[in-house]
Amino acid sequence: MKGLLIKDLQLLKKQKIVLAFAAFLSVIFLFYGTSSIQFIVCYITILFSFMSTTTIVYDQHSNGMGFLLTLPVSRSSYAWEKYLLMLFVMAGSLAISFTILLAGVCIQRIPFDGDLLLKVLLSSALLSVLTHALLIPLQLKFEAEKGRVVFMVIIGLVYAVIFGGRALILHFHIDVPALFRSLVSRAGTTALTLLLCLAVAGILGISFLVSLHVMKTKEY
Repeated sequence: MKGLLIKDLQLLKKQKIVLAFAAFLSVIFLFYGTSSIQFIVCYITILFSFMSTTTIVYDQHSNGMGFLLTLPVSRSSYAWEKYLLMLFVMAGSLAISFTILLAGVCIQRIPFDGDLLLKVLLSSALLSVLTHALLIPLQLKFEAEKGRVVFMVIIGLVYAVIFGGRALILHFHIDVPALFRSLVSRAGTTALTLLLCLAVAGILGISFLVSLHVMKTKEY
């Protein structure tokens, strides 16, 4: 597994120009743009997640997966390594996001609010986990081209659910902010945050089991 991790980190290292450009673009948005800091952090997180899962595409190119499996690499350890890589990528995206947040505070684009900074970083971590939990099994199952198509279909369905839900909320005149504040006052912010983290952890666990099943049953 150590060899697989080193291989993937070297693959990501080759994309350092893309990472540097993304960080530079985020700083430009921070200094001169009108984008919110939450948008910038989400942009960094999703970009890192996509770059992480492209290592699967590289492995599958030109029967590379078949070659890897002839080495002392088991199918289960390959799946484990992709989720371990997720932790490294998530740490990198959080480090860059935290640096951008501090820069925003220093140039007074955003006020210093410890709770807000913590919430943004926690949201970034959860978004990274959810993105990896969706992309890793898709890339393993459908490979590069089909995986992108399936992912776009899923994104389209998510947008349809979001816009459909918004239309229903407007139609029935539901006060979502008031409903959320009531929920927070009853359950408490800590309890809701813990529940959200547990839900994301459950999704990640399901994602890993699916990936493990795909690796054990797919022919290369």
